[in-house]
Amino acid sequence: MVMESRLRYLPISEVKEGMVLGVPLVLSEHGVSNFSLPAGHALTETNIRQMAVRHAEFVCVQVLDERSEAERLAEYAAAEARLKHVFRGSNLEDPAISRLYEAVLAFRRT
Repeated sequence: MVMESRLRYLPISEVKEGMVLGVPLVLSEHGVSNFSLPAGHALTETNIRQMAVRHAEFVCVQVLDERSEAERLAEYAAAEARLKHVFRGSNLEDPAISRLYEAVLAFRRT
């Protein structure tokens, strides 16, 4: 059985050496990029220290998804129900609103 992975945003204090970035990391100060790493990069202690020095707060990493298929589906259904509640007064016929809804829903499924 192949284990699935999922993206998680973790506080920098919970990030450990060997974790793999789920998305590119770009840190900026005063609008100027001063540190970046590509998605898929395995983090080192030095990377984590550099991020902390540059005041990174959260990092998106890939983690093994240990949930069962039933748990995953239940969480997706709950996330979609919450999102429908948030967008309850919105016009989902509007293309921009519809795209936003779909993007947030896709994000919640990670």
